[in-house]
Amino acid sequence: MRTLPGSWDPGPARVEPADRRVHVWRVPLDVAPAHRAQLSTSLSREEEERARHCRMPVNRDRSVVAWAAVRDVLSRYTGTHPGSLCFVRGPRGRPRLTGPHGARLDFNLSHSRAVALIAVARGGRVGVDVETIDPSLDHRAMARRFLGPDAAVIRELPDAAGRLEFFTRWTWREAYAKAVDCPIPRTLDVPAPWRLWNLAVGPGVRAALAAHAPTGPPCCWQWEAPTERFRQEEESEEHNGHA
Repeated sequence: MRTLPGSWDPGPARVEPADRRVHVWRVPLDVAPAHRAQLSTSLSREEEERARHCRMPVNRDRSVVAWAAVRDVLSRYTGTHPGSLCFVRGPRGRPRLTGPHGARLDFNLSHSRAVALIAVARGGRVGVDVETIDPSLDHRAMARRFLGPDAAVIRELPDAAGRLEFFTRWTWREAYAKAVDCPIPRTLDVPAPWRLWNLAVGPGVRAALAAHAPTGPPCCWQWEAPTERFRQEEESEEHNGHA
């Protein structure tokens, strides 16, 4: 299993993806309140409602930033204003983009505490998962319950190494299941031409990416809150509306 380098350069403002190229965006979810308020203006009512259902204020704020980031990232591929993008959810709740770009542009979101990952691909399915390592988790019991034959590997490792291995193998399954839109498999059997990568996101975190028939290794970019760009585009739309 290859681990992609942890160099997350700032992402471009506009993206023209080639077929079956995969991009991953790392999103810091703890932003200044003023930036978060500006970002929230692009959310749909459903996304606002989902955020309000979070019990803890910090999780509510992070949900707002995560979905605002999804909208901003996809706007860079489609040329559509973030607030104008529309989504539908499949039977298992997996969101997808509608409209002229929906048939070719796939995306997936995962977030854990203060970081989110957004995977984007054109002409192929993608799934991504990020997990913060929980030192209190009984990783051996969880492995026996969820990881099938991999539990034997984890059982033989020392505590710290076993815990890291559990979260690593969990993210493989989660990323693949999200890409295929299926239940998380106990036994992971990834058929060709699917590919899996580990992602070096940061300390205390494990992450993985799954992609169908990619043409090369993914590009990894850092997302930055584009609040100034939002403001300029909204002012332009208002001006055009009054012209």
